[in-house]
Amino acid sequence: MHPLLKRILLNGTIAASLLAVLGFGLTELARMWLVAQTPARAQPGAPAVEATDGGDALGPRVPLSMAAWGVGFVVVAELFLWFVLKRRPTPPPAPQPGPAAPDPAEVLLEQLMLEAESKQALATTPSPASSENTKA
Repeated sequence: MHPLLKRILLNGTIAASLLAVLGFGLTELARMWLVAQTPARAQPGAPAVEATDGGDALGPRVPLSMAAWGVGFVVVAELFLWFVLKRRPTPPPAPQPGPAAPDPAEVLLEQLMLEAESKQALATTPSPASSENTKA
């Protein structure tokens, strides 16, 4: 499946489900408001009239229309992003970095170690002369 279709399917499903739940909640609030606004008695002496639901017309239409508009918005937005991102020029490849210059602290440390080793080599006393280490 094309990556664009996968993104549309995933994001459209999420948007549709969230907006349908939100639409269902709004429908229930509208029904409660309509029932509360219906007068219980038409006239003061008349018998009470049962309050009708009043929201039958709103029932499934609000959640479904909100979900459909959400999916439509996701499709348009994903197509726009895909076309915009697809037409962007690719950036030039980054130049390969050359060999790194040695760290100045590391160079100084190496010099100090060479000096210390040379001083240590000079400071060592030669072994006493013997038949094994003398020149013949």
